Amino acid sequence: MTSRPPSPDNSEQLKAAIERTREELGRTAEQLVAKTDVKARAQAKASDLTQRAKDATSQVRRQAAAQAGSAREQLAGGNQASGPLKQAMTQGIEGVRTYRKPLIIAVGVLIAGAVAVRIWNRR
Repeated sequence: MTSRPPSPDNSEQLKAAIERTREELGRTAEQLVAKTDVKARAQAKASDLTQRAKDATSQVRRQAAAQAGSAREQLAGGNQASGPLKQAMTQGIEGVRTYRKPLIIAVGVLIAGAVAVRIWNRR
């Protein structure tokens, strides 16, 4: 087989094809290098996770500040504020007043029991 030199049209097309292939090969090589650069990938991932954590933290802070402001408004209202918090506090105070003596006795018994157990364990 004898090879003929390419015609002028074919040689231009061939040169363009070679140039495209070189560009594609260069991009592929850059992608492979980027994939094998573990340190850079780890740093990028750490940076991404850090940013996500900062965003989540700032969002939680904003929500907490809004809820704290709402709670302050309810508590600042004093007797005018009605809600589950005030109702629970009122019931707790009434319960303590009603069962004051039994509560004092129960706490005394618990303290005496704790002291007895400590003394028993030291022997």
